[in-house]
Amino acid sequence: MIEPSTADNAALDAKIIQLERKGRFLLFCELEAQSSKEWLVHNLLGHGEASAMYGKPGDGKSVLAQDLGLHVAAGWPWHGRGVRRGAVLYIALERRKLVERRAIAFREKHGIRDLPFAIMGGVYDFRDKRAVAYIIEIVRQVEVLTGEQIVMIVIDTLSRGLCGGDENSPKDMGAIVAATGILQQGTGAHVLWIHHIPIDGGERMRGHGALLGAVDTTISVVKGDAGRTGTVVKANDSEEGEQVTFMLESVPISQDGETTAPVVVPLQNLPPRTPNSGRLTKGAQTALRALTEALNEQGEPAAASNHIPAGVRVVSVEQWRQYAYRRGISAADTTPRAQQKAFQRASEHLIGAGRVAVWDNQVWLTAGMPEARTRWRTCEHP
Repeated sequence: MIEPSTADNAALDAKIIQLERKGRFLLFCELEAQSSKEWLVHNLLGHGEASAMYGKPGDGKSVLAQDLGLHVAAGWPWHGRGVRRGAVLYIALERRKLVERRAIAFREKHGIRDLPFAIMGGVYDFRDKRAVAYIIEIVRQVEVLTGEQIVMIVIDTLSRGLCGGDENSPKDMGAIVAATGILQQGTGAHVLWIHHIPIDGGERMRGHGALLGAVDTTISVVKGDAGRTGTVVKANDSEEGEQVTFMLESVPISQDGETTAPVVVPLQNLPPRTPNSGRLTKGAQTALRALTEALNEQGEPAAASNHIPAGVRVVSVEQWRQYAYRRGISAADTTPRAQQKAFQRASEHLIGAGRVAVWDNQVWLTAGMPEARTRWRTCEHP
């Protein structure tokens, strides 16, 4: 009997591995010659990615997210941006009837009778993999009934999805991040979480920074005197600072006209909202992400002061600097001098734009306080 050679054994092993791996990994030699990013909403939300839309109660985050989902289901451009058409599942963990009324108002406003848009209510703990598996099964049922692939899942809100879990817990928020990944892998859809801001205000998402680190895009929704604005705060592959501006219109949805529900009406001429006006440099974007992360992970309520808003969370300038260094504020040049100069330029840019304020070595996200910016300029940059 002739024994197979070492080369034959190696070739057989390679064939077995090739059959078993089933897309678990990709070799460098298998990469496509070229690749283009696929968008759900052009230059705003990536297909199959994850995002979060957040703001204060009543500022319009949920109605804006639902309007986005309805436009995707219809295949209509959203605020001038092309969309990838497909079915949408809106998981209303709170106020399901309100979500249904808003969908009826959209139907009446735009005169469209049918869309591949499904509304799901209930109580689900997204830390439990069984709940996530059930959602994936619902996705499959919606796809069968609509004949369309689900391209977007909206979950409203994250706090309800925790079912009493701790938003500040890395374990609980890590479970939410894991659930997001399972939904993405199991459905191929973009997952959009609706979330809140902390009681102390500011323009950051409430709770532990694990979610911020995991999502590709975050959109802050704010109600102003002239209208409402959704601003891209974090974007991995598009421009940060991009905005959509809108107002809400009440549409009658009952025969007597007494019951109404809001629909989104885009605004074209609303001036950019302070402090988000103007584009940030790459360094400033990195520093802003670093500060948000530092505040989420190490921020503490500020001591009583006439110069710092009551209850705002702060970190030291040194803490901010170290987070910025870890995020690569100076790009390829990681020498101490390059890092210091890059951080100084970025921090001064953010303070000048009204995005950040500093007083007595304490730094926080702010809507702009001239006296704090003046005090920063007298601080020594190491």
